[in-house]
Amino acid sequence: MVSQYKESIKRKYEHRNESSFSSGERVSLAALYTEPVIIQKNEKGGFQNISVEELFNKLDIHLYYPSSVILQGNSGSGKSFLVQKIILDWASEQHYLKDFNLAFYLSCEELKCISEEMNLIELLSWNCGLSPDQISEMVQKSSQRVLFIIDGLDDLDELIFMCDNFCISSEFQRAPPEVIVCSLLRQQILPRSVRLITTRTEVPQGMFLKGPQRFTEIMGFSEKGVEEYFQKSFQNEELFRKAYECVRVNETLITACSIPVICWIICTVMRERFSDGADVTSVLETSTSIYVDFVSTLLEHHCQGLSQSVPSLLRSLGQLAERGMLEQQVLFDEKTVYDTISDPAGNPFLFKFLLKRKIHQETMFSFMHLSFQEFFTALYYVLLDEEESQRKVRELLHTVERGWALSCWSDRGFSKANLEISNSKLLQPVILFLCGLCKKEWISSFFEKHNMTVSVNIETHLKEWIIQCSQRYQNEHMLFILHCLYELHEKSFVGKVLEQLASIDLSNILLKNADCWMLRFCFQNCVNIGKLRLNITSDNLKILQSALISCEELWLKVDHITDDTGDLISALGKGKIVKELIIQEQKASQANHKNSRDSSGDGFFLLDVLHSVSGLKKVHLQMDKLTVSWIPTILSLVQAFPSLNELSWRKSVLIKRDKKGFIKEDLKTIKTENIESKRAESSLGQSSSGYAEVFTPECVQQDDEDKHKTKYRYSIFQVCVHAGQFQCSLTSLVFVMEGEGEVLYNIVSWDPGLGQLRPAGPLYNIECSAGSVSELHFQHCMIFSEENKDCLAVAHFTGGNVEIIQPLKVTETHVIIDIRDLSIFGLIWIKTIFGFPIKGQVLLFLRPVTVKQKILNVHLLPGNVPVSEVQGWHLDKKYIETSSKCHLFPEREYSLCCQPEDCEVQPVSEMFELDHFGPNYHPTFEVFLDVNVEEVRLGVLDKTRDGKEVWKRRRILLTVAPSKDVEHPAHRRIPETEFVNTHRDELIQRVSSVMAIADSLLSKNMIDREMYDEVHTEKKRTEKMRLLLDAVDSGGAAVKAEFCRLLKEKEHYLVDELGPHL
Repeated sequence: MVSQYKESIKRKYEHRNESSFSSGERVSLAALYTEPVIIQKNEKGGFQNISVEELFNKLDIHLYYPSSVILQGNSGSGKSFLVQKIILDWASEQHYLKDFNLAFYLSCEELKCISEEMNLIELLSWNCGLSPDQISEMVQKSSQRVLFIIDGLDDLDELIFMCDNFCISSEFQRAPPEVIVCSLLRQQILPRSVRLITTRTEVPQGMFLKGPQRFTEIMGFSEKGVEEYFQKSFQNEELFRKAYECVRVNETLITACSIPVICWIICTVMRERFSDGADVTSVLETSTSIYVDFVSTLLEHHCQGLSQSVPSLLRSLGQLAERGMLEQQVLFDEKTVYDTISDPAGNPFLFKFLLKRKIHQETMFSFMHLSFQEFFTALYYVLLDEEESQRKVRELLHTVERGWALSCWSDRGFSKANLEISNSKLLQPVILFLCGLCKKEWISSFFEKHNMTVSVNIETHLKEWIIQCSQRYQNEHMLFILHCLYELHEKSFVGKVLEQLASIDLSNILLKNADCWMLRFCFQNCVNIGKLRLNITSDNLKILQSALISCEELWLKVDHITDDTGDLISALGKGKIVKELIIQEQKASQANHKNSRDSSGDGFFLLDVLHSVSGLKKVHLQMDKLTVSWIPTILSLVQAFPSLNELSWRKSVLIKRDKKGFIKEDLKTIKTENIESKRAESSLGQSSSGYAEVFTPECVQQDDEDKHKTKYRYSIFQVCVHAGQFQCSLTSLVFVMEGEGEVLYNIVSWDPGLGQLRPAGPLYNIECSAGSVSELHFQHCMIFSEENKDCLAVAHFTGGNVEIIQPLKVTETHVIIDIRDLSIFGLIWIKTIFGFPIKGQVLLFLRPVTVKQKILNVHLLPGNVPVSEVQGWHLDKKYIETSSKCHLFPEREYSLCCQPEDCEVQPVSEMFELDHFGPNYHPTFEVFLDVNVEEVRLGVLDKTRDGKEVWKRRRILLTVAPSKDVEHPAHRRIPETEFVNTHRDELIQRVSSVMAIADSLLSKNMIDREMYDEVHTEKKRTEKMRLLLDAVDSGGAAVKAEFCRLLKEKEHYLVDELGPHL
């Protein structure tokens, strides 16, 4: 049966229509396929090349297979072509897919056309042509992994909402197709399956997928790949040589052809025009000009017999395209298309195909590629009358910029805002084409030939918008704005925009070839660029080397400098001031290890690279090891560059001079021994936080009128220290001090409305005099490995905003960050760790209930939750010390093994979730014991692994002398202000004596009569309480204190539950 299925896949994907206008010409997919450049990404901006055959390989030395492979790429990058080749390879039994018994291809655009509910088996049957019974039998008999290829997963925000709310748990449960896809992604159904996902939208790591993940991006064709594609496209060797030579000598075209859809367009146009002997490359500079040329060619060769005139045809296509863009629709039913276009079947810009329905097949249409839908939308806007054209363009620009503004919100959760952000990203290409259509020198002949007029004011609106946005969004969207300038291609306007910018920061973006070609044009037409930050490969510097001369200050992060990077020398030279240069050594894979230079020569090569640089201020070296062989290089750098003020390795400053450069006399004071000492010291400091001086902080009383907006103030710690590293014995927090200073810090509660941010540790509010603390080390709970070291970042909350800080380093115990200012910091997960264990702990607290019974509370917690914090919340119980360490898997179900066996344990089992960072630390299990029981044996079992012990059974003595009274680290009493603020929602829902409390407050003149009457006249109890709390909030600390006193008096059971230390 599987063999029959494989044959059906071959019939479906082995051949494809090369174009809709080639008289049904079909070509072999395998024969035309050219492998693109694919990179594997990590959160720190690092990357490495990866082949298609390596996509499903184990992730690292820990031998984890990825459960999800995400392939991200822009429209036209060849994602769908690639994954269709993969499923064809599976059907052809290619070796790299041998571990998959089954593979299924699901097109998200086709799934959108399904309105009825079905189960997964029926959905797969609908898609591949086999019966549900056949599919079910194949799935059940599959002894190895199943591969699901999910193509075109672009509506991520809506999907995340679906995943969080509507997942199903069985392949036989009926639901809408999008819910089935969500359940596959969440591993709720067929959990051993592997998902290959293509998307235009960047997927945040750890956002909604479970299990180990591989994040990749398709970059397009290499120059060799372009040549290979041309050779396959032109089967005639003479025509191939002629066509490729035309492109190779034109730098603009050869770069543009790195985008697969552009490469296909150029090949198509050349085939059409070679017979005419026409020049196809003379005016092709931008993407828009290439699309205009393509459309013009097809109108000339394939639209002569259509019933519509060319202007009418283009407006009809534009109207259909706009509808699809606004509704995020790629497939159109027959009625919609015929209502818009008079002869769609003969239209060369549309594809026609049959879509399977339950009992019939339906004719559907799509544009030949999504990028043409984007192009025709822009063309439609410029062909409208003046007033309507301006209105449409204004709406488009407003929609995109609004999405940009909303994306700056740090805490959105799922809302309409997320949908607007997603929609704005998908509409951005329309703006690029609009900019290109304003270049009159290239397109005027096209419009004049077909007697079409173009709105003249669009260009003005676009330029005003670009100037405005370039000032507002100098980092997040600057690359897109620069692409807009390139499409406009007006040299004087480019200079006008760029010269108004103090700096351009593209350091967090991996630049493609086309990006660098665009940057070269922009920088060459700008007289002066203030500061420029780039993260770039040495190869791409070949494109930019001649353009960087206009940059005053240059910040470069180069992943791997090799012997052939003479272009870097040229780029850095010519008198520029390179204030910062970061040399980052890339970890070479075994495949390219042979091409790497001997590291002993790195220092001398670096000197050659920097030789022509003037005004060099700082050099940062970011390689794994600073060996003794580097010492002569460091001394030579100091001698060769008198402007040099600082030279550092990683976080360690090797040599520093304030406000002046080095002079010859300084060399006398620099000894080799000192540099070696710095190297050793830095190496120790980066390896761990274990050598820091351990201190026990002083607990200081906090005033109830504290102005910090925190919900809990469990503990306020104070320490006065000098320069050095200091580790808190209670929290394991490490401070790297630059000098003397007093540090105040406390643990506060995470805001429950954090949206997609997932806490990975306690949240700290830290105060210290400016500049005293240079680094913070946060204890994490990961079991450290090369794979999961990129799972963590630090959230920095300040001024109502949140900044995500990438670590300087992650050690086996701590996450290390550099800080500029102090406020609130906490570890967060930026990548899912489902499928990986964490360091956990088991804490025990004993509490008497009655004269006959006592309860042992068992807490399963992440290992970086301070024990003192949990003790502080359970002062009425006895803490039982025992060996607490264990390894726990998030989202796994655990049970408690207890002897004597007649003890009642509740619940029977419980899921371990990574959200136990306060403010409440409720027990995971409760063991009900007879008061006379003096000893129990406890163990924790992993239910998903056949009851394997993760915390081995041990004796727990219940008759030991009570531990010393554990004073809450700050104070036993929780401030009333914090109690009211923290439990507001629960108070609104659960307080029943609202009017009794209001009466007492009124009698003491703590609320006025008007407010009292509002509370009294409100009919709903919850609304009464809401109004009363508003009055209490506005009354200050004294009113809150009296409110809490009355609450304890009238509803003491509620207070005991919510705030036992009030």
